[in-house]
Amino acid sequence: MKIGIDARLWNETGVGRYMRALIKHLQAIDTRNEYVVFVRPQEFDSIKFQNSRWTKQLAHVRWHTLHEQLEMPKLYRKAKLDLLHIPYFSVPLATPQPFIVTIHDLTISHHATGKATTLPYPLYQFKRLGYSFVLTQAVKRAAKIITVSEAVKQDIVREFAISPDKISITYESGEFEENRDKSTFPVPKKYLLYVGNAHPHKNLIRLIEAFALIRKRIPKLMLVCIGKHDYFYTRLQKEVAKSEAAANVLFPGEVTNAALAHWYTHAAAFVFPSLAEGFGIPGLEAMQSGCPIIVSDIPVFREVYGSAASFFDQTDILDMADEITSVVTRIKLRQALISLGKTQVKKYSWKKMAESTLALYESCTLLRSPQ
Repeated sequence: MKIGIDARLWNETGVGRYMRALIKHLQAIDTRNEYVVFVRPQEFDSIKFQNSRWTKQLAHVRWHTLHEQLEMPKLYRKAKLDLLHIPYFSVPLATPQPFIVTIHDLTISHHATGKATTLPYPLYQFKRLGYSFVLTQAVKRAAKIITVSEAVKQDIVREFAISPDKISITYESGEFEENRDKSTFPVPKKYLLYVGNAHPHKNLIRLIEAFALIRKRIPKLMLVCIGKHDYFYTRLQKEVAKSEAAANVLFPGEVTNAALAHWYTHAAAFVFPSLAEGFGIPGLEAMQSGCPIIVSDIPVFREVYGSAASFFDQTDILDMADEITSVVTRIKLRQALISLGKTQVKKYSWKKMAESTLALYESCTLLRSPQ
């Protein structure tokens, strides 16, 4: 079978991480199928494959554009694929082959707000309608849908009234992509850690407000927020500057995996206050690094982290502050969470994810369409 994978988001966080891990492990486990991987010019030379059954196809096309809708179906058709995997919801409407789509979450549907964009609000609303239409068509037309948690699967079933049998869950992992033992540098003596972007659904304004309360109880505690500096982080930093806790909040920006592991290892706790997530890779990264995690009480975190996390009401600043204070100050609770985390994280691996995905590819072998 000749399978295409659209990897144009190769260097993006989140989806890119999923894509890189999938392709890496498929090369190791699949000895039968041929693959064509669609990549942008920026990554074309750096992406290397282990065997001749894997080839690259240049795709100088940005996602979420009219150009994508018009050009990608031509490239898909030219490759003469039996099956296509698009690991993101932005599926070109004229895609000619049977395809599998991975939907990581429905944040764009559930947390639409003018604060989630750099565009003028009317233009954002127009673009969001386009996203919604493309997502709906992807769900309806896909041969199979992959998602990354039961929570998101149920969201998709409710939102689009489709059979749950059409959706397969392939859990992600917190395994690091490179050696994580090579980076050492000074860090604050005691700090909370957040890792991720600063989009509104990440709920970081409430975290900052909760941290201001915590700082009155633990004056030397710091808060470190790691993520790529962009419009959303710049806006967050402006809000932090107004807080009485501003001097205790650090923004290191985007860091390497090795540096990230170092931050996790030395943190008093990892805090994840999101209003919505598809899976929650950073929490597993923290567990793997021996860092206790304190997270919002949303269904996906209950599913993925189980009893290995401490939970708070993500809408209640006082509850957030109380739970974080409890984990940071109670040594036995902190040690218990670390121990439970080391067990919980073993349930997930990128290899298992790739094996489940390959099995789904194979289940689609009877699906064919004229090229």
